[in-house]
Amino acid sequence: MDIKMIPPEDYGQVHQLRDYCFPNKYIGARREDFQYWIEHSITLGAYDAQKVVGQLLILPLNITVHGKSYAMGGIGFVATYPEYRQQGIIKQLMTAALLKMRENGQSVSVLAPFSVSFYRYFGWELFFEKLHYSIPQMLFPNFGKQLDVIKRMSFECRDNGLYRDIKDFHNAQALTRNGGMLRNNAWWQRIERRMPDSHLAAYFNSDNVAGYIRYTIHNEIFEIHDFIAEDLLAEQAIWRFVSSHAASVTNIKGITSSDHHFGFHFKEPQFKREVVQDVMIRIVDVLSFMQQYSWQEMQEPLYVRIEDSFCAWNEHIFKINKDGNVSIVETNSIPAMHMLALPINLFSAMMIGYLSVSEAVEYAHKQPTKELVERWQLAIPTEKPAFYEYF
Repeated sequence: MDIKMIPPEDYGQVHQLRDYCFPNKYIGARREDFQYWIEHSITLGAYDAQKVVGQLLILPLNITVHGKSYAMGGIGFVATYPEYRQQGIIKQLMTAALLKMRENGQSVSVLAPFSVSFYRYFGWELFFEKLHYSIPQMLFPNFGKQLDVIKRMSFECRDNGLYRDIKDFHNAQALTRNGGMLRNNAWWQRIERRMPDSHLAAYFNSDNVAGYIRYTIHNEIFEIHDFIAEDLLAEQAIWRFVSSHAASVTNIKGITSSDHHFGFHFKEPQFKREVVQDVMIRIVDVLSFMQQYSWQEMQEPLYVRIEDSFCAWNEHIFKINKDGNVSIVETNSIPAMHMLALPINLFSAMMIGYLSVSEAVEYAHKQPTKELVERWQLAIPTEKPAFYEYF
């Protein structure tokens, strides 16, 4: 099987393969959106002669990890025709994708798995627990009556100045939130193409955006797709706006992080919640990733040995100096008691803050010294990640 970049003359085959392998055929704006990302991503194909029989896209995205924005490869639209499965095609595509991402400086990758165990095999790991909530009308949050400054628009009736303020606020907040993603105009356009009936409402404090939501209203359901507030006052103001729709909606639905004490400050917080794990992360280039990382307190150098059967460039012992400089150690003379040893999937989940050091080593069936674990715990930021984008 020949694995290569798919040229423009074969883009029609990419659409055909996607439409065959996924539940809903793309038409209209969704098809236009998919075409845009075919053109602007690394679109890899597995060829049988002239026929595209397997494919994946690497979207050029980004993710904030403990205050640093990383170039991120978003893996999506992975597919093969049924008659070509069980032939190792996806394995070839994933291996080629990892190399491409490294060449492009995308030291991190994120994907939405159809099977956790399948992508865990390739080195990805779960890193975020989404909390889906559903609030019936009788339990709508009530934060009293107050005259809040709320400005609203929709994609169908756009206020360009307000839209610009919301986009700027979103990106400023994304840089401060572990797991946040900066949205460029292309990504906002993607959101608009996929959800053209979205409304956006921003809360202003002293003439500045202090929070916003993006939402839709269908069949008396107020569904929140983005909810970002800079503080509790902004959050409460937005909830007052949402609850003001009580005369026309019977339910509020949305997504937040399971680490967030969501609803705690509501008067009636006993509504339905469901935890979903549907996003995975992988460090593609360990050296590059750690050189950019926000290391915390270190009294002496740290050492880690990475196990990565799909990326030979990661299979090294790495040294992190007290000043945060990272290098590859070309010797095996480091005593095991002074060195952490982890497979790439658990190392990735640990470094982004989803797993603690002690959890990572436990899942890896390692038994480092308590002192070593404590030194790593001091060096790694503890903020939990939250990633809400979908591709």
